[in-house]
Amino acid sequence: MFHKLTRYYLFIIPLLLLSCNRKVEQGFEKIPPGLNATEALIRAIQPDKKFEHWVCFRQDFPEKINAETEVITAKGEISKIMNIKFNLPKSGFKSEILHGYYYIAYLENDSIKLVINERQLIKFIGNINSIEESLLIASIRGLTIDYSRPIGGSYKKVTNGYEFYLVKFHNCTVRTEPFKVCINTPGNYKAKSLGFFYDVNNNKCFD
Repeated sequence: MFHKLTRYYLFIIPLLLLSCNRKVEQGFEKIPPGLNATEALIRAIQPDKKFEHWVCFRQDFPEKINAETEVITAKGEISKIMNIKFNLPKSGFKSEILHGYYYIAYLENDSIKLVINERQLIKFIGNINSIEESLLIASIRGLTIDYSRPIGGSYKKVTNGYEFYLVKFHNCTVRTEPFKVCINTPGNYKAKSLGFFYDVNNNKCFD
């Protein structure tokens, strides 16, 4: 029995060390600082279609006392949007526990259109042409940047979009899971877990 366990650990430990020390592929660069903040990514949106007036709002959840509405970014005259009554959406294209949710209102053919989900956001933007727009799509899917290591904070521009190494943070148990992510120009998203995790102290990895 002892010899079987010894052979098992001699086999499995090198595999764990290999996965923990996995390096990113050649051609990847460190993601520029400041791009793990949702609002920075939203402010970088550049729709292909030149909407004359549009606004992105952050809306507190209704359950919050004195719920607030905040303008994150805008194009054209905000008053053109605010002077037209529309029903406040109950959700947005991105939600965050402490910050509420984000949605876009834009003027088209003298009426207000709303962007409240990922599909509508991609349609509003058009082609996903920047690292910020790509990271915004990834963040909607629950992925973010880990600037402490290349395996969670790297990118490469490819012919038809971007490739990334990003992470997903898990709360129970607390751990960090790296992913390889591809987002092409039409906004199609593919992600593959790299199959291992880092613990809360970022100094140990495991399957």
